[in-house]
Order: sequence, then structure tokens, then C-alpha cells
Amino acid sequence: MKKKILSIVIFATAFFAVSCDDYLDVNKNTDTPDWVEPNLRLAPILSGFTSNYWDLRFIAPINQYLNGSATLPATYGAQMFYVPTGDYAETFKMVYWIWGQNLEDMINDGKKMNQPLYAGIGLALKAYGWHQMTSIHGELPCKQYLDPGRTVFDYDSQEYILAMSRQWAKEAITILSANDATVYPSTLASNDLMYGGNKAKWLKFAYGVLAKNYMTISGKNVAYLDSAINAADLSFTSQAEDATVAVAGGSVSSQINFFGTFRGNLSTILNQSDYMVDLMTGKVKLYDPNTGNIVNTGGVDQLMATQYITDTTTLDPRAICYFGTKDTMPNDLNSIDIKTYKFVGTKPGQSSQVTLFGTTAAPTVATSGTGRWIFRDNAPYIIMTYAEVQFIKAEAQYRKNLKPDALATFKKAVEGSIKTTAAYIVQGTAVKGSNGKQSSVMGDKISAAKFNTLATTYLNSAYVNNLALADFELAHVMMQKYVALYPWGIDTWNDLRRYHYDLKVGTSGIPETGTSWSTTRSFHKADTDAGRVYKGFYLPSADVTNRRAVFVSTNLGSPSYRVRPRYNSEYMWNQTALQSLKPISGLDANYNTSMVWFCLPPQ
Repeated sequence: MKKKILSIVIFATAFFAVSCDDYLDVNKNTDTPDWVEPNLRLAPILSGFTSNYWDLRFIAPINQYLNGSATLPATYGAQMFYVPTGDYAETFKMVYWIWGQNLEDMINDGKKMNQPLYAGIGLALKAYGWHQMTSIHGELPCKQYLDPGRTVFDYDSQEYILAMSRQWAKEAITILSANDATVYPSTLASNDLMYGGNKAKWLKFAYGVLAKNYMTISGKNVAYLDSAINAADLSFTSQAEDATVAVAGGSVSSQINFFGTFRGNLSTILNQSDYMVDLMTGKVKLYDPNTGNIVNTGGVDQLMATQYITDTTTLDPRAICYFGTKDTMPNDLNSIDIKTYKFVGTKPGQSSQVTLFGTTAAPTVATSGTGRWIFRDNAPYIIMTYAEVQFIKAEAQYRKNLKPDALATFKKAVEGSIKTTAAYIVQGTAVKGSNGKQSSVMGDKISAAKFNTLATTYLNSAYVNNLALADFELAHVMMQKYVALYPWGIDTWNDLRRYHYDLKVGTSGIPETGTSWSTTRSFHKADTDAGRVYKGFYLPSADVTNRRAVFVSTNLGSPSYRVRPRYNSEYMWNQTALQSLKPISGLDANYNTSMVWFCLPPQ
């Protein structure tokens, strides 16, 4: 995989401002300034969100969104293994280095210079960044992370970090809610790559961060469900307010989406998973509870009686955008129906059947142009969506036993996901070989108009608007959320861990050796179990058809519950702090299996 780091302006000299003020005051250099106004910091800070997509290289396979046989998907996804010397923690890098002092300066200067919008935006971003980083890594240095007198840093608990994330979000809300008569630079709109300087949308973004945070910790106290609902109600009101970061595209690597064809980071390395394809086509398998094998009758694999996203007679058109397919795009796009495209998924640790660009080989400009859907050179980075926030609200309502309310919210959430999906469709053009036959497609194999027509039919099906209240389950909410966040949603891993991957749990209320896994196999709740949330989802080591792999031996049978922090930072320079972590030391080979705080029952 090519490693072409997004080129952004990092004002490194600002890190030394505390100790070198006098020196810098008499040595001004216009080429390397020690201070710049908050407006000029904003675009480089927002550009750091490419780190989300870097980390999807290993989180998406853990989530079973994307699979593949290359090092990252095969180790993190199929084996639940961590490469000890790998510096793959890009969100860690974003929060500590790319943002770091630059973000703090934008916040503080915004306050001092009476430009509160920058302070509010900065605090909302800080809340989001720390929420995401601790979600991935668990304990981290927080209190001391910008102490200029330190070379080693103590670790703080995830409980503390998530509380600080909420505090920063609330401070952002206070600032962004206040009257602001400031006249901001005309370049604010272009430097704010997310909302173009729209304060009202940033306020809703901050509430969205709060909603995510409250849902993440909702297992600790049921009161947080009310908090999540309240925050969601004050967050996004439509898909038009989705949080996305604009990407220029073109021919300069630093200005191109990480998932585009130009950078080649997806290529044949990361591919649509078999579980995602089964979900989106109504083909989640029926497994024999005694053998773990797919039930086969007369040579035909049997499917679960209840499907949760769609069935084999109802087309969810999101599949056409989500997945690559080798099928020919019809000349008349209005003829597209459930039989037009055949979707094929890749099993954990196995090589590509078809790329996300609909080819069998790595996509090129000649075969795939700039890409398609969000796998396109100029597609924006998706950070948070209206649909995601509505699913948070629906889950909270369901768990509070407000089923009618939850069902109404669920319908809004699915519709929001449909609209988010449609927003990135670029109607494709066929590439023909010398024989005049279609060989590939540049863009999407559907038009926005046809997608919307098919979407209306899907929304009116028994899977969304005509889903009966009596049939409505928490699994509908969580599995539709799972689908809606494909493949960019890092918080999906939070959800999977909150429900412990649907493993059987011990008397302690959490997975345990012997009950939940052996050294070679993981043991899931039956798909018929009312408490199972992700129907048909099995870890790669589960004793079912197409799984039955073995996790790396150092895991002792457990799946990963966290990712180790950045090697060059922590394992080179901060080992003493890592060693002190409990119950599993950060230096132990199975540290990645140490359960994060938010998924543990309240004490």
C-alpha cells in the first residue's frame, strides 16, 4: 500500500512558543512564522481528517466491512493481530501531532482575539478527536500531553478522557450558542473545509459528538440514554448537515481522497466483505447450531428465515453504490432492477474476488477514471452523518422501551442513510475495448434519478416504513446503523464492542475464556437468541462455515478490543507508562485484547 501522507501546513515552531518567546520576537521569519492567525490554522487542521481513512485500513476489517489478504486486513481483521513495530495509528498522530498545539492555539487565540467561532470550532474538533482516539486505543496520555517539560507521559483512564471529550463539547456548545457580532475574514468560508463558516452547523456537530459519546458510555448508566436522545435532538436535522471535509481532487496526492483511484490505497487490497454483501442482498446464511455448517438442502444453501436489511426479492439500492461488480452497466439505466448486478464478497483473510471499483485488477485512470461513489479522488471525507445521529437516538429509545418512538426515529435514520448515499453518486460512463464491448465503468453503475426511484420502493418495503411494530427489534436498529456507516464509520467498532461481538458471556457479564472462546475458536450467541444484535455476524475464529480461522496465538483466543498506540512514540519512548497499565500491561503481547472501559459493566 502506498503511503502518501497528506501534505498539510504544520506550524511546528508554535510548539516552542512557551520557552522561546523572546528569541522568536527578534527573529521573525516570514517563511517560517512562529504565529499565524486562527483562520490560517483551520484548513490544515481539518485536512488532518484523512487520518480517519488511514485507520480504516485495519478497523474496517475488524468491523467486517472490508476484507482482504494483504498484511493489514489479514492481520488485524482475520487474525486479530497487531504488528508490533507498525506505526499504523494515524488518529493518534492526528490528535497529538497534526492537531496538537496548532488546535490549542486556534482555540486560545480565538478566545483572546474575540473571534469565538474559531474557539468553538476548535473545541468541537478537540472533543471529536479525543472521543475517537480513546475509542480506538483506550487509555492515553491526556492531562500531560502538551506539557513542554516532559519527555515521558502518564496514561489517563478512558473514563477520564471520555469525560473530557464531553466537557470540551459542552464548552464548544456554550461558545457557539452565544451571540457573535464578530466580522470574520472573507477567507473563512474557504478555510472551513467542513461547513464554510456556518456556526449553526458547527453547533449541531458539537451536539452530535455529545450524542456519540453518551451512547458509547450508555452501558455504564441508563441515564446516559436520555442524554444521548437530548443531544441527538439538538444535532443534525437532515442529511444536508452531514459533517464532511471537502477534498479537491486533481493530480496532487495530498489533495486526493485516500480511497480514490489515484492513490491506489484500496486497489485489490481492501474489498467488500462477504458479510456486508450477504446483509445487503438478503442472503445472511442459516447455520446448523450443532455443526456450524451452512444448512444445505438439495444443494442449495439455506438463508435465515428473518433477514434484517432486505431479502432476495427486495433491492436495497445502496448495494449498487457500496459494492464493486464485474457486471456490465446497461445502456438504459432505467432498466436496472434486482437482477442487474451480482454482488460478490471477500471472506476474511482471502484475496479479492472483485475490487470496489468493479475490476479484477488494480483500478487505473484508464479503467476507472477518478473512481466512484466515496471511492473517488475528489469525494469528501465523511465524518458524521444525520443518519448516524438518528440511529443513536433510535437505539436509546428502544433500550428505554419506547418502541413506537424508536421505530419512527429508525425510519428517519434509514431515509437519511439513503440520502447520504445518493449524495455521492456520479453517473458512470462505459469503457469499451477494441471489440466494442464494455470492459469497465468510470463512475457509478446507476444514476441518481434511478437510485432515488429504487430507494422509494425500498423505503416503502417491510424493511423500513412498513416494518410492523410487533416485528421491530433492536437488531433492526443496529444492523441498519452498521449498513449506514459502511465503510467509513469507526464508531461501528464501538458498537460491536459494546455488544461484545455477540459472543456468549460469562457470569461476570463479559466474555470469558471457556465460555466465549477457546484458544482456537470463538463462541457466539445463537442467531435465534433474542439478545443477539448482529444476526449472522461471526468473528473469523467462529466455528461456522467460511470462518474457522485461528487468531494469533498471543491473543489466547480473544478478539481485539483496542489498537496499540503509535510504536515510534510510545514503544520507543514511553514504555514505563505502558508497562503500568492494568489489567493487561501495554507491553504484553495480548494488550490488544484488553477490554476498553466503556464495554465493561458498571461496578
